[in-house]
Amino acid sequence: MKNIKWALALACILPALGYAQQNYTLQGTVGKLNKPAKAYLRLNYDGKERIDSVDMKDGKFEFKGSIPSPMEAHLRIIHDNAPFDPAKPPKQDILAFLIEGTTIKFAAADSIKHAKITGSPLNAENERVNAMLKPIYDQYEGLENEYKSKSLADQQDPKYIKTLEDRANAIQQQTIDAKLDYVAKNPKSYMALMAFNSTLPPEFDAIKAEKIFGTLDPSLQSSILGKDLAKRIALVKKTSEGVEAQDFTQPDVDGKPVKLSDYRGKYVLIDFWASWCAPCRRENPNLVKAYAKYQKQGFEILGVSMDKAADKAKWLKAIQDDGLTWKQVGDLKGWENEAGAMYDVKAIPMNFLVDPNGKIIAKYLRGEELDKKLAEIFAK
Repeated sequence: MKNIKWALALACILPALGYAQQNYTLQGTVGKLNKPAKAYLRLNYDGKERIDSVDMKDGKFEFKGSIPSPMEAHLRIIHDNAPFDPAKPPKQDILAFLIEGTTIKFAAADSIKHAKITGSPLNAENERVNAMLKPIYDQYEGLENEYKSKSLADQQDPKYIKTLEDRANAIQQQTIDAKLDYVAKNPKSYMALMAFNSTLPPEFDAIKAEKIFGTLDPSLQSSILGKDLAKRIALVKKTSEGVEAQDFTQPDVDGKPVKLSDYRGKYVLIDFWASWCAPCRRENPNLVKAYAKYQKQGFEILGVSMDKAADKAKWLKAIQDDGLTWKQVGDLKGWENEAGAMYDVKAIPMNFLVDPNGKIIAKYLRGEELDKKLAEIFAK
């Protein structure tokens, strides 16, 4: 449940202005650090990671540069140049913040991650909005404390775990509702763009998302984050229910090419998985069961591996160990799998059910949901 707290890690408001290139200055003080201590600034946009560094002098550092629009950035302080010791890894001293075209100051007694930020309207608003959302986040801590107070037997009770999951999901929905309410009331704020982006999980309703995105100010849509979000929505829209599944060709375990279009005339489940993915391996028995039940009625599965070339042996072993008798393909490029990129696969297991005409009719079907959908199809 701790990870859910990052659902809105950053929050900020920015007036609706066109985002031209912006010059920034970052000035910081961290105790009395001197060389070999160094400060690092990391930015990531346009598909490139940008890292700058400066030596610390009397605890001070300064960075100057320009950015095309406001964005998230990270400051990291390396306190010394001691050799890396795996047994005693150094503590991570990192601060995530929002960078904008102004002079931003950081002050900390001993660690950048505890720095007070001044001179930045975005980061000031970030603190205000996070404080506003804190009562929601505190509910997660309440659940966590409740769980810790239970006996081991209760902690392992499926019914109790289910109540925790239901309550955590309700809190998550409350958080999403709060963000979307903010978006509706502040369509010209940069925070609205960030808040909206944070509500979209790996699988989302692209049609609905496109409509909300369209209500945001054009300046937000044209920012770095706005352009990235527009691309993501467009990509997910290509895999929405009712659209034609994009055809692809991947080599099978013997290196022979297999096309998705080879399955026209049948219902086929495109299953993205990997040998190292524990949730995928736990889901495989459900796929085996469904395949045995419906294969003779015209149901097929096409497994697409997200394994790397170095793990091919593990992939082949997993196929055998899990009893996967359907066709398996993969270009063995890991997360760079070309079919995975086409279908915007950001997490696995992930699947898409395609009908005999080549249209996507459902996705992310797991366990009982898959059997329920197939029973509905083949009962006709």
